[in-house]
Amino acid sequence: MSERLARLIEWQAQCKRHSGYRIHAIVHGFCQFLTGSGLPVCRVTIALATLHPQIQALRYVWYDDERDPGPFPAPTLFHRDIHHIDGCTIDEALMSHGARGGPAYMRSPFYRLEQEGLEALDFRLSEMTGNAFPILDELAAQGATHYVAYPLPGAEGQISVATRAADGFGASDLQFLQQAIGSLALLLDAAVKELVLGTVLECYVGGLPSREILRGNIRPGAMLDLSGAIWFSDIRGFSTHAQALPPIEFIASLNAYYECVVPIIYRHGGEVLKFIGDAVLAIFADRGDGDQDACARALAAVQASNKALLDRRIAFDHGVGLHVGRFQFGNIGSLRRLDFTVIGNEVNVAARIEAQCKVHRERVLMSHAFSSQCGLPVRTVARVPLKGIEGEFSLHAPT
Repeated sequence: MSERLARLIEWQAQCKRHSGYRIHAIVHGFCQFLTGSGLPVCRVTIALATLHPQIQALRYVWYDDERDPGPFPAPTLFHRDIHHIDGCTIDEALMSHGARGGPAYMRSPFYRLEQEGLEALDFRLSEMTGNAFPILDELAAQGATHYVAYPLPGAEGQISVATRAADGFGASDLQFLQQAIGSLALLLDAAVKELVLGTVLECYVGGLPSREILRGNIRPGAMLDLSGAIWFSDIRGFSTHAQALPPIEFIASLNAYYECVVPIIYRHGGEVLKFIGDAVLAIFADRGDGDQDACARALAAVQASNKALLDRRIAFDHGVGLHVGRFQFGNIGSLRRLDFTVIGNEVNVAARIEAQCKVHRERVLMSHAFSSQCGLPVRTVARVPLKGIEGEFSLHAPT
């Protein structure tokens, strides 16, 4: 085994231990390893496809110096972080859907690799001017002499590597580089899968449930006892809308409603646990500041969402029931099908309170337990029995 190959195996093991699933740290470690192995790279670019409701691709550009990479021209930019580590720069960009079909990507060497199914692209930059790929002229102007690009083995992605070495990469350098890229691809594949697992879980079951699942809290009956405010909302006239609108228009309106309300719940420290048809079940768990804080956040979220629905002229309106108390949060179901949700009498109370919104023509109703802790003046609407729940309840609304 060559010394370079032995170092590669050692680097791969160390990188897995020290960088974990942080992709920018893996990329930086890889570039440092190449330089330390006699391949003085000046710029490395990695593009990765991913399965994510909001993000289509990840793009990382590593530079061998500290710099401001400048503005990002793509309109599909979702999020960007610029990391400075060990005198180097890693430009991390998360791209929304449409990025891989955009003009910038279609003018890149990566697009040619993908479309033509090539195993490699190899350009001696010192011999070229006015190339069809703008990035090559840019690199040549910065002193780069050699540029190579490869598809990432076993992954939907590409990598390019550039050097300023006077003679560029030699044949043995390129052979070793491809071996190193194979090791890198394994690390990136694991990191992307971890990212996808976390984000897809969060999108489909919520942030708090996803964190509990990833911690291993997956046994049926494993429950947490929590305290906080409970939100239960329901769209008004849902069945009428469903019958009156064409299916595509109806679904678009429903998504517009959720896109309006759900981010507001999260901005106020809430957690959406369920979409139950046209209903939303959310909790505002006690964060250590007591139930008063949880109730204040929940009511602020209701008021903000009601204003947003009016301002954006969303076709749907809703009724919201608010309650506070203790509830159980965890795994419910069978070994073949589990659900991570909340149960308990207080959840049922919130749902029954919401049902009274239509009866009393109120957009928001809250229990006495909630209204006494929300920190805002309220008015009494009614004192009523709630279906299936013992006793009578005082219902209140904001003044």
